[in-house]
Amino acid sequence: MKPAIVLPLVVVSSCIASAAAAAEQACGYSSAGWNAPNGAAVFSAGSGPIGDVLNAVGELRTHSMLSHGAGRWVTHATMKQPTENSWPAVCSTPITPSDLIGGYPGLEQVNQGGIYRFLYGSGGGGATALTYQVGDPKRAASIGDHIWYTVPYYTDRSIVDGGAEIARPQIRGGRVPYSFYQYRTTEGTPTGEPAWNNGMVCSSFLAYAHYADGQGVIPPYTYNHAKLASAANALHAGVRGDCEQSLGFWGELGTSIVCFASICTEAADQVANCMASHRCDTSSSSLWRGVRDDPSTVAESISPDRIGGWSGHAWGTQAGATVWSADINHNVQWSSPGNVYGCWY
Repeated sequence: MKPAIVLPLVVVSSCIASAAAAAEQACGYSSAGWNAPNGAAVFSAGSGPIGDVLNAVGELRTHSMLSHGAGRWVTHATMKQPTENSWPAVCSTPITPSDLIGGYPGLEQVNQGGIYRFLYGSGGGGATALTYQVGDPKRAASIGDHIWYTVPYYTDRSIVDGGAEIARPQIRGGRVPYSFYQYRTTEGTPTGEPAWNNGMVCSSFLAYAHYADGQGVIPPYTYNHAKLASAANALHAGVRGDCEQSLGFWGELGTSIVCFASICTEAADQVANCMASHRCDTSSSSLWRGVRDDPSTVAESISPDRIGGWSGHAWGTQAGATVWSADINHNVQWSSPGNVYGCWY
């Protein structure tokens, strides 16, 4: 059994940015650069809808990133807070469907200023559960170099500050949006094959990077029906609760709108549908409940804990383990000299 390493349970970003630590902020300065070496898989644990899902199946880490060196750029897949739908559609589908279908920014490469603001929001000083794993340094560095030097990309600009550069890797022929559905099934992502809307999430990207560099296929883990049902219920309850309490990712939803229906329940149904069946344009609860209540349904996915080899997943030399899983947690420290300005969307 892998030696137990306890992560401090404090709030930081999940695969989609968590506003619980601090208000979401697109741009700003890092206090310094981090110490994660080239090719390291960097993990955080936090709240938000992805935290609700993964905690419900007994897992802790909620975001994973690929470091390109101490104080250097970072590749990861994430999503900013979606926008509220327009009137009158907001009362039946509260969240703009296109924001859920093609989560923005999706797969991106950002500098230390950008990743610092992603992790800390506007707070800047909060403690975080932030660690990295390397495993075999040569193999890990090879993965980092492959993504940095071999995968084509185009230079984009922040939608908040047009002077800030953000690189967009192109995989499977185009831009890679964030896809909630990848938590139900990673589809062809681990081996570079097609996926709905060409989407990825943070951990399915790392599985792809592992494969693309010739380090081996990371097979998805099958979550049985009981875990799928638990995750679906947790996601729905989490979105609805945060919305009703004006907290976190969905906290501002419907604050200026009067609807006869419960806008928070409708939003929760819409997000649950998006993850369960990639129907992000409807709040009909029969869709996600139909998946939840069908005893034959399972989820086949890759989580951050799967990448790191935790929570019962393969690690070290076991079949299907990642390069990074042979390592323990190393604390990320912001110790490289110099503040850096950047944006993550």
